[in-house]
Amino acid sequence: MFYIRPNMAKDLRAEILVQLRTHSGRGTKHSGDAAYLGNAHFSYHISTPVKRSIAKAFVKTRGEISPTEFLRLLDGLFRGKSYDEKAIAAELLGFSPIHRKHVTPRHLDSWLDHLVGWAEVDSLCYSNFTPEEMLSQWKAWKAMLVTFSKDKNVHKRRASLVLLTRAVSHSSDPRLSKIAFENIGRLKSEKDILITKAISWLLRSLIRHHKKEVAAYIETNAASLPKIAIRETRRKLLTGRK
Repeated sequence: MFYIRPNMAKDLRAEILVQLRTHSGRGTKHSGDAAYLGNAHFSYHISTPVKRSIAKAFVKTRGEISPTEFLRLLDGLFRGKSYDEKAIAAELLGFSPIHRKHVTPRHLDSWLDHLVGWAEVDSLCYSNFTPEEMLSQWKAWKAMLVTFSKDKNVHKRRASLVLLTRAVSHSSDPRLSKIAFENIGRLKSEKDILITKAISWLLRSLIRHHKKEVAAYIETNAASLPKIAIRETRRKLLTGRK
């Protein structure tokens, strides 16, 4: 049974912030890992395993909250000032398949407005949505993926690629591979490393179920694809390794 109390999401966010401060290493205005993570958000300098354990424990003890309040909680965390809040919001999403069913393209679009750099974008987009979840609402997902690939925000363009990497690796469904190749084609001329690396990642992920198609695509588009994508994808085609 789900229940709602006044300001519940606000209270729950405060509860998580207490956990972050308790486990904090040395909070700074700008993360010491800014150059690596790609953002300059405040950081509590908490390791990923610790953030993951906080999120897992929270879901275990707070599983009775309603989907509405859960999504409000994520809204608050993704809008938070720290990298850790955003990262733990993504962890909460990953541990909450029941609530994840209520996530819509509107939520992802809104959350991505507050994410900067590969680490924050990928924490939300890489492993939180299964192929089955995407395909069960494919019309909405397809429209969102195409829209993101055309967005002026480079982080949403990256998301249009990263959201597909796990999906095409775990599913051979042609709907997923088709939109993956289409988004790669739409973005392959970009020079930003956020895009070039994501294209390489997605092409290498496609190899598992579409090896011949990837090999042909690389040869046909060798003149226009990012060099790093060609190099890394050819290496994986040849060796089977990353």
